[in-house]
Amino acid sequence: MNSKKVWYNRMASCWKEAMPLGNGRLGMMVYGGLETERIQLSEESMWSGYEYDYDNPECLAHLAEMRELLFAGKLQEATDLCCRYLVCRGKGSAASKDGEPFGSFQPAGDIVLETSSMDNAFFESDGYRREIDLIDGVATVSFGSTVRRMLASERYEVTLTEIRTDLRHEYKLVFMPAQENAVRTYEGNCVSVVGRFKGEGAVSYATYIRIEADERAQCSFDSEAGGVFAAGKVIRIWTATETDYREPGKDPLAVARARVEAACAAGADTVIADHIAAHRAVMERCTLDLGEDVDLPTDIRMERIHRGESDPAFAALYFTFGRYLLKSCSRGKLPSNLQGIWAETVSPPWSADFHININLQMMYWHAENTALSEYTAPFFDYVEYLSKFGRHTAEVQYGCRGWVAHTSPNAHGMTAPGQHPSWGAFACAGAWCCLHMWEHYRFTGDTEFLRRYYPVMRDAAIFFLDFLVTDPHTGYLVTAPSNSPENSYIDPVTGKAFAMCAGPTMDNTILRDLFTVTARAADLLGEDSELAAEFRATAEKLPPLRIGSRGQILEWQEEYGEIEPGHRHMSHLFGLYPGDAVTASRTPELMKAARTSLEGRLVNGGGHTGWSLAWIVCFYARLFDGDAAALTEEDLAVVMQQ
Repeated sequence: MNSKKVWYNRMASCWKEAMPLGNGRLGMMVYGGLETERIQLSEESMWSGYEYDYDNPECLAHLAEMRELLFAGKLQEATDLCCRYLVCRGKGSAASKDGEPFGSFQPAGDIVLETSSMDNAFFESDGYRREIDLIDGVATVSFGSTVRRMLASERYEVTLTEIRTDLRHEYKLVFMPAQENAVRTYEGNCVSVVGRFKGEGAVSYATYIRIEADERAQCSFDSEAGGVFAAGKVIRIWTATETDYREPGKDPLAVARARVEAACAAGADTVIADHIAAHRAVMERCTLDLGEDVDLPTDIRMERIHRGESDPAFAALYFTFGRYLLKSCSRGKLPSNLQGIWAETVSPPWSADFHININLQMMYWHAENTALSEYTAPFFDYVEYLSKFGRHTAEVQYGCRGWVAHTSPNAHGMTAPGQHPSWGAFACAGAWCCLHMWEHYRFTGDTEFLRRYYPVMRDAAIFFLDFLVTDPHTGYLVTAPSNSPENSYIDPVTGKAFAMCAGPTMDNTILRDLFTVTARAADLLGEDSELAAEFRATAEKLPPLRIGSRGQILEWQEEYGEIEPGHRHMSHLFGLYPGDAVTASRTPELMKAARTSLEGRLVNGGGHTGWSLAWIVCFYARLFDGDAAALTEEDLAVVMQQ
């Protein structure tokens, strides 16, 4: 039996334990309370901040000097110069509060549902069950005779909470917007919330909620109690959240209201049936069967696995959950952010932005090969959107053609380096995103898709034709200044730790792939033959993968000591995964060196974050080592805590 349900026999004690729902754009987090239910609403483009010119015009004037210092081995001087100029204008992603330009993703707010009943049996928690059916895309909370069903409809662009019980009950609904300046209005059985983030050109937003009771009861607003009241055996709560993100002149409230009214007119039975059929059709395209499922709450199963007990079907459940999450948070104008489309607070970690030094790409690693190909569309749309801003960054920061994007863009087109070069000056981030476009073409054979996005790929490659410089020590073309994402090495002369370098292995591997596949795309489309030849020639001038004295793949052009041998990023292994420069058939020596590098990271404590663990699993899969790819007890402890 294929695993398909995540369920618990207790209520959520915190946000991380709530149940995520989403239609790709609208999100819900369901807590599953008895007397009080909390349902958090979200929408993908609820982003504070606004467009801002982060590009630093002082960088270009000092670029040649930065390179000269790096090549001369004057690492401290080079780093000092990079810290002054190879950074964005302003505070970058540190300016994430409302009213500051970078901004952050934010939830829309919470529906708080307080329940009362004349019959105490209504609150009987025996038989309590809280679950998500991953195949149907429906969350259910049941206890006593009460059943609550929640979903987020793609077709109707609304969320629905339907409550049924054999016992007459009364609900008080209060909506608590997450934003302090939001204006909330109650009218009859409806709640309207409107607001606008601070700053010129900032996003306006609205949430519209309608509560309906069965024909034997009425809904009304009580001004003294400050909420909408409904009583009966069947209660339905409809919601829609809209913004004017990228749509100046749009009235978010009018659109949200129209969507709720259209869904209500269609009827709950129609909306539910349509949602289940559509969701199931996508989820059933790809299944993983690892044996009979175990009829135990999900958290209990995780605890048993942590104790060393076997539960192969849990891996199948985890696989299905990963597909479910991507489908639930990638269908609108924006790709999945660092937290999908869900966030606990208005100040989520890292602003819940779009880190493209691995995190965003990792979100989509399983899209093509698990039959979720169309859910990559927001990712590609976003990369295309960034490319328009990245042209200015390329010209102003570096004096180059084409476009470039660095580590941590936001929803408003930031493509400049971050506020510190040690992590924020990863210029190959946008180039990496372009490799996904080629993968999409390889899986779909969609020539029209390739034709649309080829200019994005081409212009990303053109940037590096201009940006690459010759390393005077080796004669290879290298990126400079650069860094190996978020990692540092030890300077053998001074013993100090530095991040800035020339030609890190990850850059070389990404760019070799970018030049190669962009040239192939040009050939397929019958375009830019001379440029394609230049791409191929440039790829041949990049440094090859090198093996160090310990048998490991070198992360930098020289064999430096590592300040953190167990670093969470394993960027020098890009050629093993997600790239294909390292394979058993073509490069057996590099394959062996990749394993040595990986084991060196792990023996020094690597893989201590959830996303890093996922990367390790992929590495071992490429190494044909299924036993090593299986998560250990310690690994699961990490996952359970995040």
